[in-house]
Amino acid sequence: MTGLNPSPDQLRRLKDAFRELKAEQDLLLRKAESRTFVHTRVYRQVRDERKCLLIGRKGAGKTALLVGYRTENHEDYLAEADIDIIADEFPLEPLFHFFYREVYDKLNKRSLGSKSTDLALFLDPTKVATYAWKQSLTASAVCMAAQQILSSDFSGKLSDDEKRTLEEALEHVLKLLGATNGKRRVGGEVLGPFLVYFFTNFAELIEVAIEQSVGSFAGLVAKITGQLSILAKNNTDEALRRPVQQIRQILDRHGKKILLTLDRFDDFYDEFQYRQTTELMLEKRTFLAALLKGLVIAARDLQRDTAHFSWMHMIFTIPMDKFLELQLRERADLESNHVVRLEWTPRELYELVNRRIASALQLPEKDTPNAWNLLFPFDVANGRLREVKEDSFLYIVRHSLWNPREIHMYLKALFAEMEKGPADEEMFRRVVRTETENIIRREFIGQFIGEFHGLQKVLNKLSNVQLRTVLPYEDLCDKLGGLELFDDCRSPDQISVRLFHMGVVGVRVNARRTDGNLPVVTQQKQEIAYRFCFNSDENDPFSPGCDVCVHPMFFEYLNIKHEEPYVVNQLVWEMFR
Repeated sequence: MTGLNPSPDQLRRLKDAFRELKAEQDLLLRKAESRTFVHTRVYRQVRDERKCLLIGRKGAGKTALLVGYRTENHEDYLAEADIDIIADEFPLEPLFHFFYREVYDKLNKRSLGSKSTDLALFLDPTKVATYAWKQSLTASAVCMAAQQILSSDFSGKLSDDEKRTLEEALEHVLKLLGATNGKRRVGGEVLGPFLVYFFTNFAELIEVAIEQSVGSFAGLVAKITGQLSILAKNNTDEALRRPVQQIRQILDRHGKKILLTLDRFDDFYDEFQYRQTTELMLEKRTFLAALLKGLVIAARDLQRDTAHFSWMHMIFTIPMDKFLELQLRERADLESNHVVRLEWTPRELYELVNRRIASALQLPEKDTPNAWNLLFPFDVANGRLREVKEDSFLYIVRHSLWNPREIHMYLKALFAEMEKGPADEEMFRRVVRTETENIIRREFIGQFIGEFHGLQKVLNKLSNVQLRTVLPYEDLCDKLGGLELFDDCRSPDQISVRLFHMGVVGVRVNARRTDGNLPVVTQQKQEIAYRFCFNSDENDPFSPGCDVCVHPMFFEYLNIKHEEPYVVNQLVWEMFR
């Protein structure tokens, strides 16, 4: 059975609807009349629970959620007071070389008495980064809020004291950056320079502490730590304490807030990592981890300080794999109260695709939920087990990591193939087989190779050992012996966990349909669940004797040997009520 055979014009519009893989270039997403934005469970959490840290895999739709959030909720915020921080615009290279080459080298080469000091080892870069982030975010938000309030329609209702406080605060933060003669910059533009400014503050503190230091090494460490605390308390914090309260009161009167968003940490990380040399690899990894930890802790501290910063709403997108790598004592508190994982269900992905198809075909709203079935009203037989048929959309989803970007890539390839004729089962199987190779090479390897320099060797080894689709955990560990993903990830157990986080492998377990939200399917008269990084919250799903399953997206790439009399990662709509 085949579906609608689109006209050339319809096919062109369908291809356009799935052409852009990055939300920042997706014009359709920004058009309210296209009705393509999906109010997912995660979107509602961000909106209603004020979660400030949005973590997700590359291509999971972090940028799209921010774009849609701004469009859908613009009335809640002060007009033109959206501070959109683009992470890959930060001056990372100068900051890194300044901090690690000038500050730390200076510390390590200085002598106290007759003994060379390794003081740098005793200073926590995360504390420095936390200090710099908190000061920078606060100063940027005050800068933006003060400018917009003073130029808004309700500025005429401000008291003379309120106006004077805001003008003095604005003058203070701009003077920190050398902005004189009334030259004003908006909040998003000043955050990068503020980071440099506050890191420089720390370096000056170190210099003074060393010059003035007499006595023990421990005394110097205590002196620097104390001065850092004083700096954090008395610098911009003290100067902006009153303006922060004034802004909160003014915005509360008008039911408005300031929105701060930070995005594209993925690109920011990748670009920085790709430029690394072997000599600086470990130092850069440490610097990035400290910078990210500082951001996470600073956002948490500001978000829960509702007495002062209830007027600041932050949504910072963080790559999930980078977040999971962080060694944070505060992880339990962060994940419970401040973090939301950006994950999609197949039904949400289905709505996303239906909305885009309906927009391209110019269908009325009532026909939107049936848009997919107009084009693809058939099931697809599994290539090995032809008696097992799957819904055509779930066939696509099963071969993805439940990421919108991957779904886009499959649909883009399908519509290109439909220029030759209507879609059918054979076309689906052919397109999926070919496109998974593109997804792995263009998206998957490109995403991780900068940080996991041993990834290609790991994949090459797995493709040469005749892996089965499902195998005991111990067998997988045997295959991974002698490999490494990066310097600190050499044991098979460590590599297996990283492969789980990346989506290459999961676990196949006996389950019951009453086991929470775990999707369960009946196979060989057993109730089975497949746990992957995208459908479970586990950070390490492996235990001795468990069954590991390779994700279907990697079957062709890894030359998987199929011996199982069932479909791996089989999906049916009944799983997702």
